[in-house]
Amino acid sequence: MDEVPPLASPSPRATVAVCIAMVVVGLNTTAITIATRGMAHDLGASMRDLEWIMGAYLIAAAAFALVGGRLGDVAGRTSVLLAGLAVFVVGSLAAAAAPDTPLLIAARAVQGLGAALIMPASIEMIVAYPPGRGASEGFRARGVVYATAFGLGPLLGGILTDNVSWRAVFVFEAVVALGAVAVAVPLLGRHSAAPKRPTRDLRGAALTVVATVLVVLLASQPHRWGWTSPAVFGCAALLAVTLLALRHVELHTHHPLVHPSLLRDRIVIGANVATLGASIAMVGLIYFFNLFAQSAVGFRSTAVQVGLTLVPFTVSIVVFAVLASLLSRRFSFEGPVVCGLGLAVLGFVALSRVTVGVTEQQILFPLVLCGVGAGIANAGLTNPAVMTPPRKRVDEAAGLVSLSRFLGSAIAIAIGTATYLAVGVDPKGNELAATGEQADAMLLGTGAFDRAVATLGADLRTPFEAAARASTVDAFASTMRMTAFGLALLTGLAIWLLRPRRDHPSVLGK
Repeated sequence: MDEVPPLASPSPRATVAVCIAMVVVGLNTTAITIATRGMAHDLGASMRDLEWIMGAYLIAAAAFALVGGRLGDVAGRTSVLLAGLAVFVVGSLAAAAAPDTPLLIAARAVQGLGAALIMPASIEMIVAYPPGRGASEGFRARGVVYATAFGLGPLLGGILTDNVSWRAVFVFEAVVALGAVAVAVPLLGRHSAAPKRPTRDLRGAALTVVATVLVVLLASQPHRWGWTSPAVFGCAALLAVTLLALRHVELHTHHPLVHPSLLRDRIVIGANVATLGASIAMVGLIYFFNLFAQSAVGFRSTAVQVGLTLVPFTVSIVVFAVLASLLSRRFSFEGPVVCGLGLAVLGFVALSRVTVGVTEQQILFPLVLCGVGAGIANAGLTNPAVMTPPRKRVDEAAGLVSLSRFLGSAIAIAIGTATYLAVGVDPKGNELAATGEQADAMLLGTGAFDRAVATLGADLRTPFEAAARASTVDAFASTMRMTAFGLALLTGLAIWLLRPRRDHPSVLGK
């Protein structure tokens, strides 16, 4: 059996289940970013620890997304969605109870495994609709809900962190996930593909995991290892060998994780490149603006204040996601996607020019510009990435676009943290020459920095704090500059890949 059997009619319950699941994933991506200062204070986590607390979830989700997509085709979409939600609940509760940083990182990886099942299954359940209006409306609802949850995550995370605890964020996520389970259980058997093309591509799955980890290591470690160090060259060589091995395995496996035809379709690849860029923009902005705003020498904002400052960004994402969806119905998806990515690049360029005198009011316009761009670009990407290939490749396409979304976020955290630390704590270009706990106290805004300042003489406090603020502003600006550069490259590549072609009429967004 080669084709995905469509349902007789769209199921409102399926749409609701998918949307609640998207609330879970969207909140988890951004609410946790605002809770990082609370984690640092309670667990004594360093900047590097926070990178892994964020990265463990994203790496696990990206590494197993292709497996999650194939499982939906074999075991049934609703079954996989429920399994993913169950795993996510276990990971969330374990994270809420974690007594130390290593266990929290492990729990976040479990959450990532759950998300690797949830994201592709949520796409596949929508594609189970008959071709035409049902799937398009389902994608629009899913995209708008995800954008809303993603945008509201910082405010919700700030409220819970400041008034209860960072642990409450994970408990809240578990409750929402259980709500999705309650809605999805009656759908068992209705949105399940007939068992077909069983995959035993364990070698492909293992190589995908290794390749994902190596990509993130190459994004995060060169600043520490040295760009010309043997470790960097060794890691790059190992990645090249892994990718070649993965290509060989997938070409010679009867039922691969990703069929080679998907990787030859430039519309599919272009949509995935744009998804990668949109994820880098959205997560990179929220995570590093939060670090800067809450730092001891930044705005000294509380978690709630950061969430409120990001409200214009949130509103822009949601409003323009809706508008972009409506535009894609009348025209095509290519224009809004490229325009959105371009606006996001301009927003990051503006943020890269901040100086020590910048105020929260002055930073609002670039935040809005990034939100507008991300909202427009993100709204219309899933449809072309998944609906362009033949319907029998839906599971593989869903896993591929999910991998792109999670991998983009992981790369944003990895490269951004490396840049932030290299500039903010570089003794060669920094009057503070801050290292270790002093640097973490300065960058994370913990009380240790104030205690360190208090030990200085009155004549040293002002220049010390001025130098610290200059270093932190430079770190934030450099991170935004690096993000703008990477996003510009991905935007150019997406423009080239998504150029119109005769055999792909521009109706994919409809």
